[in-house]
This record gives sequence, structure tokens and C-alpha cells, in this order.
Amino acid sequence: MLQEIRVEDLEKTVAQIANDIKPWESGNFRYVKKIEDAARNHGRVDLMNGSTYNRAVAVKKMPNSWVEKGPKEFAKKHPSECECPWRSLAILVELTKQGFNATCQLLDVFRDDHYTYAVSELAAGGDLFSWCLNHPVPTADRESEMLPLVAQTFSAVEWLHALGIAHRDLSLENILLSGANTTKAPRVKIIDFGMAHVGRMCPTATTLGPGKPSYQAPELHLKREYDGFLADAFSLGVVVYAMALGNYPWQSTKPGRSRVFDWISCHGILPFLQRREMAQCFSEDLIELMAALLQTQPAQRLGLVQSGKCKQDLPTIWNCKWLASSAAQGQWRAISSNSVSTMATETESDAEEQGTGRPAFGFDTGGLAGLAC
Repeated sequence: MLQEIRVEDLEKTVAQIANDIKPWESGNFRYVKKIEDAARNHGRVDLMNGSTYNRAVAVKKMPNSWVEKGPKEFAKKHPSECECPWRSLAILVELTKQGFNATCQLLDVFRDDHYTYAVSELAAGGDLFSWCLNHPVPTADRESEMLPLVAQTFSAVEWLHALGIAHRDLSLENILLSGANTTKAPRVKIIDFGMAHVGRMCPTATTLGPGKPSYQAPELHLKREYDGFLADAFSLGVVVYAMALGNYPWQSTKPGRSRVFDWISCHGILPFLQRREMAQCFSEDLIELMAALLQTQPAQRLGLVQSGKCKQDLPTIWNCKWLASSAAQGQWRAISSNSVSTMATETESDAEEQGTGRPAFGFDTGGLAGLAC
């Protein structure tokens, strides 16, 4: 039986993490290469060989001036920060306790005079952003290539929601691949829980809300409480669109920031997805799936778990035909029943709009062709 992660669970875990930090001994780690910047944490992630673990690991290096001595000190110095490295570490530990295997397990946390080092398992296959760059579109096999990765991603997020966690920063960059051999597809790993929220309902976003502008659900800009699970579903819709087309559908969902999204807000998502270049390349079932996730009104959007108020046979994204295959429902889906969080909200502030620090896809390029307002 799935047990929801509680705020008090995270508080105890993060206190234990801060108390158990080990001294960093550089001789135990050999630098291999930089993986990526960790801009929101003012640091970077490196690939290293760790002699203690006898394998390659990912090491996130963050300044102590940012991380602070512990979670209480961090909260005191950064009261308006949506990104919290301590929250991310605590959630990783709690997910491991719950048997959640669709993330990179936290191995240890170290510190020297200047930096804090979070050491985790390595996902050697890169992220979905790199997957998109390495799989140019369109191809005849595009949907079959996507299916196991999308189904695994949905399954991982469904599992998170069943545990009571809204990720709130789902993106191509935060979905990693463990690597593949000749017989099996890569395994999906969800990372970066620094903006995650415990509980389904999330507090009002006072500025731009958590997450990246292209992925933010439009309700985050309405200055009211919102459903974090359905906001995650919208972000997944952007992920699926980007995997299919190798491009983001829009630059931002904030009114006035993207002419494409402003058009969709007026006319709906389905006419945009049914334009000729989409219909010629992708099945009706995949277009249906994207439309179900990218509805601008959360009440019309399909999520991954059923509503906590009325569960009687309500549809979820798993009812879409594109995911109805036995492979998607059996081989790639980790849990067979849905549960949802009824926890109280946890107040926190919002992230500033910022780039990903990665080479970007094009934005708003030809998306309005043939559509007249």
C-alpha cells in the first residue's frame, strides 16, 4: 500500500541529512567531465569516479554561501526562494524509502570549507533534451521510439502523485535516461525536486511560479491556489510535444509573452495540434494525448491520478488510446492503482523566470501557419 510522504517526514529527514554531512576528501573522487550547470543552485554537476562506490557518480557542487549550514539557516537567508536544495535532498531520501526507483538515488552529502557536494547515482544516457537533439524529426518510427520513454515518464509522475508529491519543474532537462543496451529501452529517471510541493493543492504563485516558462501551466499566472498534479500534467504535455517535434510549442504561457499561446488561449489547443504539418506526421491518438494534457483550463485537462473528491471511473491520461497498449500499461507502468494526496498546502514563494542554460529549440516558428485569429 502506498504511503503518502508528509511534511513532517521531510523535516525529520532533512535534519538528519544536515547532521550527517561528511567531510569532502577530494582524493576519493576523480573528475571526469562537467555534465551541466546547476544554475538555480549557483553550482554545477560533474561526472566523477568515486573510489568509495567503485563506479561513476554524479556530483552536484553548490557553494556553502547558497546552501548554508542547514535547512533552517537556508530558509532564514532565502525566505523568498522557490528552489530549495535541502528539500530536493530530503525528497530523494524519502522516495528511496518508498521504493521509488525512477530517480537517481542520493548516495552521500559532503562539505569542505567552500562547497557542499551531493553525490547521486549516474544516469549515463543523458536527458530528454539531448535525446531530442540526437533524434531529428520527422521519422516514420518517431511514435514507437517515444512510447516507452513517455509511458515510463508518465508512470514515474503518477507514482510521485500517488505519494503526494507535485514535482512542479518537469522538463526535458529533468528527465534523465539510464542508458540502453541492444535489447532494452533506456530507463527514465526524474530528478531535481528543489521546487516540489507536498500535497496536491499548491499556494498562489505571487510572481511567475515554479518551473520554466515554456512548461508552466497557465493557471499559475492567475494569482490563486492551483492543482499541482494537473500543473504537472500540463508540463508533461509540453515534454511530449517537444519530443515529437523537436521544438517547444511556445516560449511562455504568461499572457502577452507568446503569440502562439495567446492564440491557443483564444481558440483552444486542438486546432493548433490538428494543423496540417502535425496531422501528416503523427497519429490522431498522439494528437489526442497532447490535447488532453495541454488544455488551458485545468478542469478540462486529464491528469495521471483521479480526483480525490470523486473517483468513480473518472478518466486519466491512461485512458487515451495512444497509451492503451499492453506494453505501455504493463511493461512500463509501475503502479496499477491510483491514490491521491489530501494533504494541506505548504506556503512558499515563486521562482524567477529564467533560462535553462542549454541551447534552446526555436520558439514560435511557424506554429501559427494557416491559423487566423
